Amino acid sequence: MIKSITIGDLSCLSVNRQEVLRYLGVKNADETTNGLITLCHREAMDVVVPSAVYVESDVTAENGVVEFDFMRVNSTNLATNLSGCKKAYLFCATLGIGVDRMIERLNRTSPAKAVVFSAVCSSLVESLCDYVNEKIIGQDASRPRFSCGYGDFCLEHQRDILSALEADKRLGVYLTDSYMMVPVKTVTAVIGIRR
Repeated sequence: MIKSITIGDLSCLSVNRQEVLRYLGVKNADETTNGLITLCHREAMDVVVPSAVYVESDVTAENGVVEFDFMRVNSTNLATNLSGCKKAYLFCATLGIGVDRMIERLNRTSPAKAVVFSAVCSSLVESLCDYVNEKIIGQDASRPRFSCGYGDFCLEHQRDILSALEADKRLGVYLTDSYMMVPVKTVTAVIGIRR
């Protein structure tokens, strides 16, 4: 059964400045960059509409093959991550389409600010994933979350995950022909549970 996570309080979202600087390819921020990060964070919080859905699945992981209730994955990396797990949660979390619209507008009016805004939103979606991860697993012992595109876990499996989660209807998330998700600040992931 697909379950939703309602995010009513945006205080669960935070920006990790070091992470933003890493996305920007900068080691140390000057006063101007720090000011722009702060401004972009404030503006991002005006347009984000965070939401998430998840589903629990039985899982087996052997010899580089992972079997979920709704898909089979050939991935040594994912099988290693899920080794010893009998259950897994698969989730999709998004900041919403407002972020895409803001990035598109900034690309026309201030390309440099668009880059910083995008980096800030990348940090925000990671903090959303941390929040979702915590809400889903509670006290369960879990493996680190693992997303399509990591190692040999092919991006093509985004389609299976989004379909199983009914992400298009429930979150307004869809996949392009090149397996990129829209809205862009969206993450799917697998969390193995050891019970």
